[in-house]
Amino acid sequence: MIQSKALVLCLAVLPMLATTACNAQNQSDQAQSEREMSSSTPTNDCPVIESSNWVVQLTPAPHDGASPLLFVSGDLTLPTPGYTVGLKIGKADRSAVPSVFAVISTTPPDGMVAQVLDTQTVSMTAVAPASRLRSVIVICGNTRLFEISDAMMVKAGD
Repeated sequence: MIQSKALVLCLAVLPMLATTACNAQNQSDQAQSEREMSSSTPTNDCPVIESSNWVVQLTPAPHDGASPLLFVSGDLTLPTPGYTVGLKIGKADRSAVPSVFAVISTTPPDGMVAQVLDTQTVSMTAVAPASRLRSVIVICGNTRLFEISDAMMVKAGD
């Protein structure tokens, strides 16, 4: 009689163990799938979908002792309207003819917004770190959106 109770108990526990094992396997597969999806999705914080129409202008100093000015402008396509977008001059490398970064900052809209693409123009004028630049690199988060070399830069008077 004790053996039959033990057998019934074993038979009752066996399906629960199998179900638990299957659930654990399904959760493991789901977690693996989520990890694969998140690794293939960009992890930086740049919402820019596309950028275009970039213009870079290096204006010579208006008089002796003054610094040249750098103007950068371009169009950004964002996932929704309402983003606040900024562009500022970033770091320059230390070479004789430096490359300089133009850094885009974005702030998403508050609340609910229409789910339509929105194009905004962003621009800046800043003191250039040198009278000649090797390149200007526009970045957003960890994404390089655009790079223009010295040969393509528009200089004032051209």
